[in-house]
Amino acid sequence: MRTTIARCLPLLLTFTAVVAVTGLSAQEHSALVAYRLQTTGDVRLTVPTSANPSAVIFRDARDKWQPADVQVTDGVMQVKLQADQLKSGRTILVLQVPSHVNLDDKEPPEVIAFTVDGRNYGPVRRVALGGVEFAPRHMSVEVADKLNSLRTRTLRVTVNSRPYRLRDAGISFERYGPRHGLISVELDKLMGDMRAENNISVIIDDYGLTDGPLQCTLSFAHAPEHRLDDGTVLSVDSVTSASGWDEWWVIADGEKMDQTSGSTAGKTWLSQENGEPHWVRMTFPEPREVSGIRLWWAFYETYRTSVAYEIQSWDGEKWVSLDKITGQTDRQCSEHTFEPVTTTAIRVWQPSLSGHPGRAEYMWLSEFEVF
Repeated sequence: MRTTIARCLPLLLTFTAVVAVTGLSAQEHSALVAYRLQTTGDVRLTVPTSANPSAVIFRDARDKWQPADVQVTDGVMQVKLQADQLKSGRTILVLQVPSHVNLDDKEPPEVIAFTVDGRNYGPVRRVALGGVEFAPRHMSVEVADKLNSLRTRTLRVTVNSRPYRLRDAGISFERYGPRHGLISVELDKLMGDMRAENNISVIIDDYGLTDGPLQCTLSFAHAPEHRLDDGTVLSVDSVTSASGWDEWWVIADGEKMDQTSGSTAGKTWLSQENGEPHWVRMTFPEPREVSGIRLWWAFYETYRTSVAYEIQSWDGEKWVSLDKITGQTDRQCSEHTFEPVTTTAIRVWQPSLSGHPGRAEYMWLSEFEVF
């Protein structure tokens, strides 16, 4: 809503109208006509005469609905409110209330289930996937309200700042009842190319006079692949948004950090800071035999050696575990050997919060070698 400010005698009155009245911004709640007011003194407000004077109510200082002082003179309806009747100078003035609207509803709809590609994250408003290799294809949010019907006209979906409505392809709403339904978003139809940072929001409101709608957010990051001179493709799950670490592929330039290297910026790969798994991968232009890897860790106050991770090879259909490392302590280099395997890709997979104990939410490498 747009807020209109008007000076009335010695007081300052701020109000947001919910139905068009001359000179006021407006929004319609299915015949619910209401004003949100904030004042520094007594209020005298002229309102449409189509309203029933006996039905005009306001929320008082005790947060209760009370009849307003209304006078109709020469076809003009005026409402008077005393400042001491209001809580902190704020109130909602209602001219008419449809039978289906419950004014005691102060909360937006709530989430029953937030699902992404078949995984149910539960009754949460935000899902952060961290770094992903492929964009999610589908998300759904099951929503319900305890007191008021869901207002589907308010349903909005934003995909990386691009707005969509219920009428748009890829957006659907399945109603389970007046106050209960399922919002579905086909991301594979709406996403386009992934960005480094991706955000999808879903907004819906009910017919009550809540302070704001329900907003749910799905976020994830994507780091574009980097091709080395020999055709090997280097990939990571994510890259920190802090400046200085953009050229994360320096982990394949042969330069290893030590205590004398100074800043880690421009010399290391630093993942995003989150509670999701992190990984780094090499994909070879053709199958090759591999029997080990070396991980050279970033140095910041100490070597930022991850506590646990898994070394995996790609067998053409799935990732196969070659070695699992746990309980690792600080060191410059971690070398791991295993039985030779012929593969097209090697990946180091760090489980959630398994980085260095000082910053377990990161994975922080200076160099990644496969031999």
